[in-house]
Amino acid sequence: MATATTEPAPGAWLAGRAPGWLRPALVGLATIESLLVVGQAGLIAWLCHRALVAEVPIGLAAPAALLGVLLLRATVLGVRGWIAADASARIRVELRQAVLAALRGAGPVDAPPTGRVLAAFDEQIEKLDPYYARFLPQQFAAAILPPVLLVAVFAVDWIAGLFLLFSAPLIPVFMVLIGWGAEARARQQVDALGRLGGWFLDRLRGAATLRRFAAESATSAAVAQRTEELRRASMNVLKLAFLSSAVLEFFASVAIAAVAIYVGMGLLGFLTFGPAGELTLAGGLFVLLLAPEYFAPLRALSQGWHDRADAGAAVGELRDLLGRAKTPAPTPMDRAARPVSTAVPSPPAIAVRIRGLRFAHRGRPPLFDGQMLDVAAGERVALVGPSGAGKSTLIDLLAGFLHPEAGRIELDGESTEGWSDAERAARIAWLGQRPTLFAGSLYDNIALGWREADRDAVEAIAELAGVMTFARRLPEGLDAPVGENGHRLSGGQMQRVALARALLRPRPLILLDEPTAHLDPQGEADVLSSLERLLAARPATVLAASHRPGMLRHVDRVVRIDGDRWTEESVA
Repeated sequence: MATATTEPAPGAWLAGRAPGWLRPALVGLATIESLLVVGQAGLIAWLCHRALVAEVPIGLAAPAALLGVLLLRATVLGVRGWIAADASARIRVELRQAVLAALRGAGPVDAPPTGRVLAAFDEQIEKLDPYYARFLPQQFAAAILPPVLLVAVFAVDWIAGLFLLFSAPLIPVFMVLIGWGAEARARQQVDALGRLGGWFLDRLRGAATLRRFAAESATSAAVAQRTEELRRASMNVLKLAFLSSAVLEFFASVAIAAVAIYVGMGLLGFLTFGPAGELTLAGGLFVLLLAPEYFAPLRALSQGWHDRADAGAAVGELRDLLGRAKTPAPTPMDRAARPVSTAVPSPPAIAVRIRGLRFAHRGRPPLFDGQMLDVAAGERVALVGPSGAGKSTLIDLLAGFLHPEAGRIELDGESTEGWSDAERAARIAWLGQRPTLFAGSLYDNIALGWREADRDAVEAIAELAGVMTFARRLPEGLDAPVGENGHRLSGGQMQRVALARALLRPRPLILLDEPTAHLDPQGEADVLSSLERLLAARPATVLAASHRPGMLRHVDRVVRIDGDRWTEESVA
């Protein structure tokens, strides 16, 4: 809870994301625009007075000056829109990069649900575009133009200036009052969108299961119900937005009408007190022209107020995603400063040393508290224990997916703290429980493990991993497409492809997280046989989290993990 109180407000967070040059540029352009508006109104009023009242011939200089002012004002507005749109595009690109970096730093273990990530990465970041491209420029315009125009009106007629001065505060007051409700509704709509995205993605993934259990109708009804709830939430946001615009337009119109009535009655002689008795066509027309310009920035700001509400609602989710990484992701400069060789590591196996390890999942008591473990170079160690005891967590800590709160993890005496992704990828191979095959060929999926590998290296590792035993039966061999719209592979075949991908690049440490947990005995035997062939050709240190007896027959030592109790067991 203490962290929440120190977090900046959504407006401050959004302003902090803007580039440093944006605010001075918008302030300068708004100031120039305000002066051009005063000059435009003054030239029009002066020309009308000379033509209609003084009946003096008008030369070409004054109309040319007015045309120049109009063109310059249009140019200023165009430049303001261009720099705001450019800044918005840059901010959204940087935010997407920051979200990816945060997710990479959080790793697959601490990553949020996929539906929330997709909604934030697409919908919620896009909701920031109207804020930066429209609302922020209008915010500066509303802060600068009305005071400058008010000073100009007071200089001509202080009674008209009082009309504008006392009517203007009504607009910000109603903007704030209605904006509070709009932002709360927008936050509810963002949450509903994220939940619906994750829920719908789960149904798509389980479409086959839904069909086999004849649950299509119930699921369709649930989809209709949830989308209807989202539609209502969206319409509630739009209703408030339209209500705020209507209310503010009403007050602005009433204020402009009051100024017009005052000017008209003053010019007709019905009002004689104060400056009204001396009001001329030039002065009255000048005030009338500035009145709508005075309210125009405030009206535009009110129309974009729901853009601010949408952006403020999206900030909470984005801030949570950006805070997922427990350590900052390495920057490209950091990686360039610590180059990693693509050659075969030396020595071929690596020693692992853990001292004083302490770790706790978010919102839970410590899982490890001061644990120690030594694994000799080339040793094969199985991590066993009940579900939830911490086997996979220890693998994730070694792989860098999680970061310890205290203690040291050393590989051959070198602490892994501060290692970049490239450094870990050069030394550590990782194979999880459920491999992911991407749309592409078998060759592409294996070569993903080492981009610099040539065809011969990929084919050699595919042979050792047992991929060629089934690839030869496919018409295209290793070029056979897999993944979406490709050949379907069994769980054991997918795991062997993932094994070849993980071990394509020679690495001194191999981490296995229940690699055979979801395979039948034959599939497990095939994967373990492939692993044995690979280790015979390329020795490495192995740590495997597993509870399957087949895996235990291929290790040198067994360590039982049950939270903060780590004990040695004999190999059966």
